[in-house]
Amino acid sequence: MGFFVPFDMPTGASIPDRQVSIADFGAVPGGKVKNTQAIADAIDHLAGLGGGRVDFPAGQWLTGPIHLKSNIELHTEKDTEVIFSIDKEDYLPAVFTVYEGVRCYTYSAQIYARDCHDIAVTGAGTWNGRGYVWWYMGVIRQGVEDMYRAGEEQRPVEQRVYDTEEMGVRPGLLHFVDCENVTIEGSTFMFSPFWTVHPTWCRNIIVRNISVRNPWDHAPNTDGCNLEGCCRGLVDGVDADTGDDAVCLKSGRDRDGRTVGRPCENIVVRHITAHRSHGGITIGSETSGGIRNVLVEDCRFMENLIGIWIKTSHERGNVIENIEYHRIQVDHVRDEAVCITMGYYVDGNKQGPHPHLPTVRNVLVEDLTCDHAGIGVKIDGVPEKPIQNVRLRNVRLHSDHHLAVRCVEGLHMENAVFK
Repeated sequence: MGFFVPFDMPTGASIPDRQVSIADFGAVPGGKVKNTQAIADAIDHLAGLGGGRVDFPAGQWLTGPIHLKSNIELHTEKDTEVIFSIDKEDYLPAVFTVYEGVRCYTYSAQIYARDCHDIAVTGAGTWNGRGYVWWYMGVIRQGVEDMYRAGEEQRPVEQRVYDTEEMGVRPGLLHFVDCENVTIEGSTFMFSPFWTVHPTWCRNIIVRNISVRNPWDHAPNTDGCNLEGCCRGLVDGVDADTGDDAVCLKSGRDRDGRTVGRPCENIVVRHITAHRSHGGITIGSETSGGIRNVLVEDCRFMENLIGIWIKTSHERGNVIENIEYHRIQVDHVRDEAVCITMGYYVDGNKQGPHPHLPTVRNVLVEDLTCDHAGIGVKIDGVPEKPIQNVRLRNVRLHSDHHLAVRCVEGLHMENAVFK
């Protein structure tokens, strides 16, 4: 008996059957001429007709940020590479975003949409974010820490503007905010400045058969695919080698996330291959809107830090519940094959009593194998709010240390073998 409840699976975007090429609007290949306006003109033209597909022919195309409109699909050919500008001023003026779970205004994502319906990014081409001009900002915390304070103080969002390098707030490669009927399929996303594919507060969304390539050792916070506060989502096929978590589900940070109250719910994640990453499949740490009814199946994690990772902290609040994992293969992880923790004390999170302790309950891990881990299974609750009802069924783990468990009510193990 499990916890996940099936739902009507997502259908994604429905795009009108008409198309134009960016070359028809004056775009110049070769990677030297910025085609920002030509791409915008192609999008505007199709939007005026009711929508359709914007084609990027084979070749290299340089551009600034691309802002989508409803009923628009961006489509790349196999030999297409879209190269994003390294001039930071191209990503201004600041746009509304959700950065590490907090609402603010900052640099535009390279592919950006807000309040749109029926949008898509498809095709076998490559989107190159050239994030190496942004990655150094990962050590600059001035703006990020002020943003955290602004969320806790509930300053008006319009006053939370972080639009200079000195603030250290980076754009993502793809960021869709509050959109409905979304498809992201077939493409490669590489060298993202920050989180790579990041649908936020989206409904009826499909992410299918994408690749993410960010240097794992020097591209900080370049998560592969993050669904944040999304409802009715399918992530089916992500091949990730990246500088943070491969696939992650989130729902807002602390008071700002609880104020927004957008849970991540009714999500299926399957066929994930994580080569090098922090977590193979991660929930959190931004969980303040709640995360529930999630099914993860048929994944392989290779050289990661952690395989299955549920992470939250004392300030987050809300509930993480009804999560299932099936048929997970873990090759080698440095730390835990399975980690469920309420003690993720980073980015200012603190141990100790808080009025918004989260609830973590109803987690099933079934048919998992692990070739090697530092710790097989770690479950780390707190005395005031133990983790509840964790089931391990048909697991085979080779690990240096088998179990590290505290503050759990209802740990059930059936056919669990530790070596």
